[in-house]
Amino acid sequence: MDEKIKAYVKKIDETIDAGKFKDNWESLSAHKTPDWYRQGRFGIFIHWGVYSVPAFGNEWYPRRMYDKTDPVFLHHIAKYGKKFEYRHFIDRFSPDKYVPAEWAKLFADAGAKFVMPVCEHHDGIKMYGSDLNRWNMVSLKGRDYMLELKEQVEKAGMTFLASNHRAEHYWFMNFARKNFPESEVVATEEFRDLYGPAYCPPSGKARKTDKEITATSDWLCDWLASACEMIDRLKPSAVYFDWWIQKTEFKPYLKKFIAYYYNRAEEWGKQVTVFYKVGAVMNGCATFDVERGQVADVRADVWQSDTSTARNSWCYTDLNIFKQPIEIICNLIDVVSKNGCFMLNVGPKADGEICDKDKKILSDIGEWLKINGEAIYDASPCEVGFGEGRKRKTGSFKEKLVYGPRDYRFTFKTGAIYAFQMFPAYRKEIRIKKLAFSGEHGIRYDIKKVELLGSDIKIKHYQDESGLYIGIPEKPDVPFPYCFKITVD
Repeated sequence: MDEKIKAYVKKIDETIDAGKFKDNWESLSAHKTPDWYRQGRFGIFIHWGVYSVPAFGNEWYPRRMYDKTDPVFLHHIAKYGKKFEYRHFIDRFSPDKYVPAEWAKLFADAGAKFVMPVCEHHDGIKMYGSDLNRWNMVSLKGRDYMLELKEQVEKAGMTFLASNHRAEHYWFMNFARKNFPESEVVATEEFRDLYGPAYCPPSGKARKTDKEITATSDWLCDWLASACEMIDRLKPSAVYFDWWIQKTEFKPYLKKFIAYYYNRAEEWGKQVTVFYKVGAVMNGCATFDVERGQVADVRADVWQSDTSTARNSWCYTDLNIFKQPIEIICNLIDVVSKNGCFMLNVGPKADGEICDKDKKILSDIGEWLKINGEAIYDASPCEVGFGEGRKRKTGSFKEKLVYGPRDYRFTFKTGAIYAFQMFPAYRKEIRIKKLAFSGEHGIRYDIKKVELLGSDIKIKHYQDESGLYIGIPEKPDVPFPYCFKITVD
C-alpha cells in the first residue's frame, strides 16, 4: 500500500476514535437530513471532465473506447487511431471558456439551491488538487476547477456538494486488459496510478462487475483515503457516490468514510449528508438516491432522484438528445410530491461552455419556479398522498411516463395545499377526487380560496364528497404545469 494512503487511513481512524460518530450503523443512524437540503428541493448535477473532450457516446468513453463491440471503439479508431490512449485526451482538455461565475449565475437563475459537480469520475482524474495522486487538475493544468466553482456557487447563495465515482475505477478500464494487452493501460506500470488496476476476472467477462469482481483491501483503502481527502479539501455539504459501493467488501470502509465525514462536519459546523444507491447504506444513516428513476409513493425520509437534461448521456456529446423542459418540470413536481429532492444534470463542453440547449432548459425551469417555487421549496407531502392518476414505478431508469388529463400532484405547507395539473391542456373545470370533503379519504379543512399561481384570473371552486371542483373561466397566460394554491383553515 502507498505510504501516503496508509497515513491518510491512519488519520481517518484517529478522527473517528476522537469523534462523535463511530463507524457502525447504530452511531451513524443519528444522522439528520440537513435543513438546507430538505428546504431547497432542487439542485444541479454536473458531469464535466476529460471524458467531455471526445464529445461522443457518453461519460463512459474511456471504458468504451477499448471495447471492440462498442460503437465508441469504432469511432475512436476512425477519428484518433489505435495508438491514441485515453491519457492523450488530457492534453486536449483546455477549458479556456470555463467561467465558474457564469455557471453559478445560470444555476441560481434556474432556481437551484445546491450544485454538485463530479469531482472525480470513473476515469480516475481528479478535477481538484490532490496530494495522493498526480492525476489531478492542479498538477495537470495548474487550476483547481472545483474550488473555483465552490467559491462562486457559495457567493451566489447556493450550497456546494461533491460527487465521487472512484470506486468503479478498480475495473473501469478492463476492456483494455481484455482486448489490448499492448496498450499503456496494461503493458506499463508508468501510468498505473492513472488507469487503476483495470481488473478483469479470469473468465474474461469484463462486464461481470458485481458477480466476478471483488475489490482488494489496497484498493478499498485507496478509495477511502481519496474520498476523505476530497472532503477535506473541498468541504462539501453533501457527497454523492455512484453504485458499486453496495458490495459487501465496501461496507467497513463506507462506514469509516461516513463517520469521518460526519465528524469533520461537526468540526466545520455544517449539516451534511451522503447520497447512496441500491442499499449501500443502512436506512436512516444517509440519503437514498434513485438514478433516472422514482419511487412509487411518499417516503417518510427525504430522498433524492437524479437525472439529466439529455436522455443518452450525462456529459456533453455532439449527439445529445435533450428532454423538453415541461418533462423535467413534471419530474421535479412528482419527486417533491413524494418527499424527494430533485437533482438535474447538465454536461458542459470540454472548453467549459454550457451549450445553448442546456441554457434554454435551465432558463425555462427558472421562469416556472419564479411563479411556482413556493409550492416546491420547503414543501412537504400532502396528507392525502402524492397525488392522483398515473403513477411511476419504483426503480432506476424508469423515467418514461406520459401524463393524462386526470393526473395531479400535491405538496403542502401549513395553511395551503398545492395541486399541480400535470397534463398540458386547458379545461374550464377540473375535478380532484382526493381533495373531496371527507374526514377519512379526503380533507376536512375549510377551503378559504383557490388561486392559480402567476395569474389574476378569479378561480371558482366548490367541494363535495366526490371531489374538489376548480373552475377556470379563461385560459391562463402562465406556463404549464399549472399550480393551484388552495388556502385552508
